[in-house]
Amino acid sequence: MNISTISFLIALVVMTILISLTLKQKAKPIRKQYKTSANSDDQPSAFNVGLVQSKWAEITAMKNSGPSGLKTALFEADKLLDYCMVGNSFKGETMGERLKSGGQQFSNINAVWNAHKLRNELAHNVEHDLVPAQVEQAITSLGNAIRELGVTI
Repeated sequence: MNISTISFLIALVVMTILISLTLKQKAKPIRKQYKTSANSDDQPSAFNVGLVQSKWAEITAMKNSGPSGLKTALFEADKLLDYCMVGNSFKGETMGERLKSGGQQFSNINAVWNAHKLRNELAHNVEHDLVPAQVEQAITSLGNAIRELGVTI
């Protein structure tokens, strides 16, 4: 075997490994889940209230960093409400199912649904235009829902 054949075989093995790793990464969608822990007696104990409060502070800061930050803030606010719903034992596998099963706990369930639907539109529809006032309202609705679950944010 000459050096060019050995180099070709090494390159082939490395490429195969890289392709394999890339396919494995794409096969598992990554959705950051927040870990739960116990809190003080005056707050729900099924999730970390301090985490919710610090994440909300991050969301508030994101809103002021342009259209991309506003969009990310909506995604994070939606995810944070879902975390709080899971921590409050809402039933269902998805956020939509949890909203259906326990949505009566929210004073304005339609606003929460609209915020979640807007998040989904922005996430899945490339042609959906970002309307800042609409996104701001959706984030406010999600924050109100978190407060209604007993979390001061």
